[in-house]
Amino acid sequence: MIGRGKTVLVVDSDEAIRQMLNSTLRALRFERVVLVETIDDAKAALAPGGTVDLALIDWLVGDQSGFDLAADIRTGRVMPRSDLPILMMSWKAEPKSVLALQGLKINGLLVKPLSPDMLEKKVAGALAPAAKPALKRILGQVP
Repeated sequence: MIGRGKTVLVVDSDEAIRQMLNSTLRALRFERVVLVETIDDAKAALAPGGTVDLALIDWLVGDQSGFDLAADIRTGRVMPRSDLPILMMSWKAEPKSVLALQGLKINGLLVKPLSPDMLEKKVAGALAPAAKPALKRILGQVP
């Protein structure tokens, strides 16, 4: 299965979304699903020495920016692994947001409400060895 032996970090302030993602990601056989509801908790989970293989980050986490967290990961301010696969989550996919994600080399965008099939497809794509962020992949036009 997709997640065997891997750890995924879920950053979302909505308890119902976190629980749905927890169930679906466990069904994909992730060894560990780390659920956090704040940016500070996410930064702690991403601290050096931690093992995270994939991050799912909501665009807005409480009153803080998940996009800024993704930027901090990419620039190495949060963790030493700037190539961590990242899937952003949002209730809408505005063109300027999609372009911003492409600039950060985000691996994909999950538009809420999330379906288990789309989540599986996006997670598999983000974890694929040759996964390189691309505009068509972010938009979901290519697996």
